[in-house]
Amino acid sequence: MSAVLALAIKDLRLLGRDWANAFFTFLFPLLLAMFFGWVFSGMYGDEAAGKLEVALVNLDGRPASAAFAKDLTDDEALDVRPAATREEGETMVRKRQVGACVIIPKDFEDNAGSIFAGKTLEIEAVVDPTRSAESGLLTGKLNEIAFRQMQRTFSDPAAMKKSFDSARASLATSEGISGSQRTLLNQMFDSITRTTESFDTGQPGDGAASGMAGWRPIAVKVHKLESTATGPKMPTSSYAVSFPQGVVWGLLGCVMAFAVSIVTERTGGTLLRLTTAPIAKGQILAGKALACFISCLIVQGLLILLAMGPFGVAVPNWGLLLLVVFLTSFGFTGLMMLLAGLSRTEGGAQGLGRAVVLILAMIGGGSIPLFFLSKSVQMLARISPFTWATISIEGVLWRGFSLQDLALPGAVLVCFGVGGYAAGVYAMRWSSAA
Repeated sequence: MSAVLALAIKDLRLLGRDWANAFFTFLFPLLLAMFFGWVFSGMYGDEAAGKLEVALVNLDGRPASAAFAKDLTDDEALDVRPAATREEGETMVRKRQVGACVIIPKDFEDNAGSIFAGKTLEIEAVVDPTRSAESGLLTGKLNEIAFRQMQRTFSDPAAMKKSFDSARASLATSEGISGSQRTLLNQMFDSITRTTESFDTGQPGDGAASGMAGWRPIAVKVHKLESTATGPKMPTSSYAVSFPQGVVWGLLGCVMAFAVSIVTERTGGTLLRLTTAPIAKGQILAGKALACFISCLIVQGLLILLAMGPFGVAVPNWGLLLLVVFLTSFGFTGLMMLLAGLSRTEGGAQGLGRAVVLILAMIGGGSIPLFFLSKSVQMLARISPFTWATISIEGVLWRGFSLQDLALPGAVLVCFGVGGYAAGVYAMRWSSAA
């Protein structure tokens, strides 16, 4: 028993001497628990959650639609940005500037004033296919605000009279309505309560005032953004949406493998022995980085072939796609060198790599939709290469990005590559005793 205890104490001492390994074994889980609490704080009221960005296109422009637009803009869960045309609003969705586009039709005011004549108050919304989890919230909000428009009609005598006048005019010209039914419905229009009670007693017939049991005063139509004849091809399957995330997870696998490999060679003395050869230290590290870069290119190439083959993902612009493949490989190679330079032991490299990969993927939208995270976490997501790589790949595949649209994410990935490589080289130790 004493021998077993002695071995256990020995292993604990060895773990304690490797401070990085000990940190990720004992302390990092505690920090991660606190980090999760902060990340999800927006979901439980501790911090204001991020708003759903919405483009608003008002094709009506009259008082009723203006009141609806104001209610939409004032809602705390939405960040509304005006768009002049439907095409402009859909372009904002394609370029990830907003998560959805709400369209108020040009006959909105007419329908709002003729609800009791059987008209339907229609609202349309076009959502980003990658943010379908948010469409439920948007549908609920649009229904809520549309019913608020009905309440405004009830509380406005002039609007109420206009609505009933329209209903009576429609009733007078409707066919298939008997004289007794027409008299009863006219009496119902004199009382809101009796009108409401009469919806279940309507008789089948033709015309706007008949068949009122199936009447829907509000209709919210939410659908995913579709392709246009001249615009970029939108994703035709879930594989086109999930493919960019799969690419980035593959790149992160390359980062982990080569970062741990460099640290293993250093602790084993391989790096130190290489310095005795007629080759500069900078060339040694450049060779390691080049191997990681090539591996990233190969991983992306294989995934692209897989996506194009059995899953039918189309590539609209090969030139831009090859540029994005190069930029993402370059950016993640810089991340690899940074992790390798900061790690002192193999265990520390594995712990640091897992921690960085987990956090960068989480805040970059790789595991959880950004909308469900707090506003501060959404701002923090900009430091994650996961975010910019996903934007770039999606942009080329189906969002219709031009070279100008790729300028910002491409520049950020280049900064990750150059900055990570420089910092990693500066922090690099050539032996475990250094």
